[in-house]
Amino acid sequence: MSPRKSAERWTSRTTFVLALAIATVGLGNLWRFAFLMGENGGAPFLLSYLFCLLLVGVPLLSAEVVLGSHGRGSPFLTLAWAVEASGGSRLWLAIAVLTCLAAFLILVGCIVIGGWALVYAFYLQLGEFAAIDLPSTAAFLQERIDSPGALLMGQAIMAAVCIAVVAAGVRRGVGLFAWIAFPALVTLLGVLVFYAIEYGDLKAAGEYLFDWQAMDFTGASFMAALGHAVFTLSIGVAVGMSYGAYVPDKLPIVRSVLAIALFDLAAGVAGGLVIFPLIFEANLLPSRDFSLLFISAPFAFGALPFGDLYGALFYFMVLVITLGSAVALLEPVVGSLVQQLRIPRLRTAVAVGACACLLAGLATVGVRGGAAFLTWLDAVTSRWLIPGAMLLLVLFVGWRMPRSLLRVELAREPDILFSLWYFLLRFLAAPVIAIAWLWLSLVP
Repeated sequence: MSPRKSAERWTSRTTFVLALAIATVGLGNLWRFAFLMGENGGAPFLLSYLFCLLLVGVPLLSAEVVLGSHGRGSPFLTLAWAVEASGGSRLWLAIAVLTCLAAFLILVGCIVIGGWALVYAFYLQLGEFAAIDLPSTAAFLQERIDSPGALLMGQAIMAAVCIAVVAAGVRRGVGLFAWIAFPALVTLLGVLVFYAIEYGDLKAAGEYLFDWQAMDFTGASFMAALGHAVFTLSIGVAVGMSYGAYVPDKLPIVRSVLAIALFDLAAGVAGGLVIFPLIFEANLLPSRDFSLLFISAPFAFGALPFGDLYGALFYFMVLVITLGSAVALLEPVVGSLVQQLRIPRLRTAVAVGACACLLAGLATVGVRGGAAFLTWLDAVTSRWLIPGAMLLLVLFVGWRMPRSLLRVELAREPDILFSLWYFLLRFLAAPVIAIAWLWLSLVP
């Protein structure tokens, strides 16, 4: 049976949009995007990011979804079907290998962050960080690392939820999860933004994020905007292919992806408005590393009224975001093994999720509490696996697949929008990804 006949489908376009939106938000939008804005000129960076998001990120993610919509199977079967239809070499299957490997490695990092967030939500609602000083906050983290039982339990719970969602299938698992997680994320973002406006230093955060500081915007700033615009949409980790395999027939793919990208942008701005007013109110310096989430943030919440409640909500939001990413990353790996090896979905989800949880546990116990491992993981995936997969993807879809075949998959799009997408994919996305990969390889 061909994958086109065997793939389960989303019940509606809305389910697809919600599922892919919650998958692409990612933790990077919670603080990295806003930090990059503040450190790279504010408004100029935001405009450059929007430019890159629309002209590079959207065409690339649309290409992934088009591949999935055409193949209607796991990333491996999708690529095999597309290669056969295009008369290409089976070497193009390297795209599936790279994307699934990158997905699994990032899944490990999501389990670490999500499990830790669950632990911090628990301790914050108990009032553990009320009126605590910064050294004590750092000491709390070190104590958890030295005695990691609670962190490992949090990671196990995170992995178990992720496994349960994926094991339940596309409609009853991933689709239902999207309908729960998306409204929860929007609600939590709204509540926390209002809290930050009420109790944080909104003026300082606004100046940091949105002032026009042209002198701080350089060529490196533009490359940072480009990199974040591409990576924030989870391109190159098989999510678009996997979720695209389940889209309803005749879906307006490009317009749906455009809506997802705009939500991603709004979530990034909202994430900055949540965290940085509180950071400035606590007289702390902005940062984008591991310490912001697990030292600066709990200290900031602990120093404010009702900080125990809203701090717990903040870490619950982190948990929702990491779950959305983890579910999306586990699905293509599980789907590939189910279709390639004919192993039942439940057994496959448990096996892959358990392996990821084990690696997350080893990272927490053995590599400086996971921080060094997460740094290494980010470097391997963002500098090598994902750029390589993206470049191969754009070359295959843009230059190897027949235009007529792509037009069939984008039948709901107007001719002018299809032509614009096709042009951007071939003549802008390909060289830009190559240049960005070279930049990442040369810049320390």
